[in-house]
Amino acid sequence: MQFIHAADAHIDSPLRGLEIYPGAPVQQIRYATREAFANLVTLAIEHRVAFVVLAGDLFDGPWPDMQTGIWTANQFRRLHSEDIPVYLMRGNHDAISEVRRTMRWPDNVFEFSCEKAETFVHEATGVVLHGQGFIRRDVSEDLSANYPPPYPHCFNIGVLHTSLTGDPAHDTYAPTSIQKLRKLGYQYWALGHIHQRSDPPLCSDPPVLFSGNLQGRHIRESGAKGCVLVTVEQDRVERLEFLATDTVRWFPVSVTLELDDHLPELYQRVGHALEACRVHADGRLAAVRLRIEGACHAHAELQKFAQRETVMAQIRDLSHGHDQLWVEKIELQTLPVWDLQELRDGNDMLAELLRQIAATRTCFDPSDMAWQGLEALAGKNALELSEAGIDLSDPQIRLEWLRQAETFLATSLAEQRP
Repeated sequence: MQFIHAADAHIDSPLRGLEIYPGAPVQQIRYATREAFANLVTLAIEHRVAFVVLAGDLFDGPWPDMQTGIWTANQFRRLHSEDIPVYLMRGNHDAISEVRRTMRWPDNVFEFSCEKAETFVHEATGVVLHGQGFIRRDVSEDLSANYPPPYPHCFNIGVLHTSLTGDPAHDTYAPTSIQKLRKLGYQYWALGHIHQRSDPPLCSDPPVLFSGNLQGRHIRESGAKGCVLVTVEQDRVERLEFLATDTVRWFPVSVTLELDDHLPELYQRVGHALEACRVHADGRLAAVRLRIEGACHAHAELQKFAQRETVMAQIRDLSHGHDQLWVEKIELQTLPVWDLQELRDGNDMLAELLRQIAATRTCFDPSDMAWQGLEALAGKNALELSEAGIDLSDPQIRLEWLRQAETFLATSLAEQRP
């Protein structure tokens, strides 16, 4: 017997702000969550699974219109025509308090109650599924504490949308622990909420794992995304197989330049990195964020604004020959070939300037006069800064700008020294 464990489809997630990125394939990325869910349905049919488990956050939030529900119902009908049931749970994003609109799902869809733990029995296999959905977004109690005992001599699946013991990348909802889940005596735990797949499982006896989300939506959700195909024999899990569903794959890539590298070498190294991403995307759209770093001779040329713009345009041009490759963002974080600390330890005016900058970086106060001009800049250009994802109230961003100003000044002045 096989079944699919999936979660966090976030169908029709709005993915705001894509328009600010040059050449962004907006429509392809915006519909990626739908395509990923359609791929999940296709995989379920191709593998002739007994049923599909969806462990929360099928939707990202309130529907913009009824088309979201209508489209999803049509996907469920594809499974209905193949006699494949769906066991569906609400998570924090599509809790009853968040998504009040309802659809009349096909008869093959069984939604866990949000009032109390509910049990379903899959008649064809005798598999028993236990779960409880979110009645509101901010569930802070351990829902699994009220799950019933396992049915004896049956394969029991616990379905839960949870942060487990916590994850810094996700809000804390329905917290619990692996020890508490194991005590219930189920044979498998299908978890949702954490978008990173558990590989290996968090626990092997019984298997406890997050399947991850079906489609990465931004650079922080990088790598392959999909679902888990679970094979059961004699009421034991025999095999767990990851099946990819994503149509857009995100790649954060660091390209480190060597000391003797100039711009031609930069383009060559970037070209190799982009080609590797295209290959690893396996026919999907590869969305790449490039970070170019390292001490190199190219750094001096990159300090000139016009030259930086030209370099970025040339890098983006490297991707234009491939339909399935898009450079989302370029971060130029190179360093000069000379030793900044050595310049700072000198006895000339440049050394004194660099020492003052270093002192400012280590003990700056956002209310100092040095930063009041920045506050005015933030006020006058709030919309542009917001669209670019720049938060000038963030001390780390201010420190990074100071670091960039330091290297720019040092490079410009060091080149003019006799």
